[in-house]
Amino acid sequence: MASTSKINDREYSEILKNANFTPSSYQEIAESLMENGIQQMYHALVNEADILTLFSIPNLKIFWVCRCHHVADDKSTAHEHLHALVQYQNKKTHRAFKDRLKRAGQLLHPKTTFKKILCPDHAVGVLRYITCRDGQRATRRDGDGLMGSPHTHYRRSVFGRHLLHRRNEKQILGCKDIRVAIMTQISKHLSKEWETKYVSGHYLYLHHHKTCLCDFGKIGKAKKKAANEKRREFYKTERGEMVKNRYKEIAKTRDTLIETLMAHKPGTNLAEMEKETILKLLRRMK
Repeated sequence: MASTSKINDREYSEILKNANFTPSSYQEIAESLMENGIQQMYHALVNEADILTLFSIPNLKIFWVCRCHHVADDKSTAHEHLHALVQYQNKKTHRAFKDRLKRAGQLLHPKTTFKKILCPDHAVGVLRYITCRDGQRATRRDGDGLMGSPHTHYRRSVFGRHLLHRRNEKQILGCKDIRVAIMTQISKHLSKEWETKYVSGHYLYLHHHKTCLCDFGKIGKAKKKAANEKRREFYKTERGEMVKNRYKEIAKTRDTLIETLMAHKPGTNLAEMEKETILKLLRRMK
């Protein structure tokens, strides 16, 4: 089934071409880290409505990028978006960019987010994530307590096709190997002075391992473990069961509404549908 993306592959290629985009080399990434650190560096998750805007932001360095979408059981796709490791340069900031949009009466899509990079190793993790075909795990629960939808990364623009891989297939290089390879190649271009100042505790991680708050830092790992345990305990409570059941009901109602709409033949006037039935379904989703 065809994708629901509003930006087709040809149009996306034109955006990259007009922006003169090419994936950054390991040396370019290392030089940015040594010159700017992680200041104003983000993992950008960009809804398709904002893809053209992303590539039009002045003084924004886009290192690597990939398109991504949810894949349903019937192989149809939805929620087209883009992942990228980016950094504002020449003392520009994301806040200033958003303020300019606001003054112009514009806003980013609600699902477009810029997540701050916590350390150089976090940046390496985002680069590894972009190289993997498999995005968010299907087994992970969303904030609403429901199982998340599997994501698929495609059109991955990275520094070398040898980095492209899948998470769950048997292969010579897996996620961990690719991550180490990226880190190693970047490290080759980092000065000894920089590494002495910003790296310590573990040779496989590009940060101060004992004090870093990222997912691979000692403190970050402990916080993540505690948060996951708290979430698991919550969903075992009566209140947690109520939350899960409520969102299951909403999801079921949404699917019923979609089936009702899709059952209408092309060209049929939707005004002829039983309005009361649709209104009842919509009210149940509140």
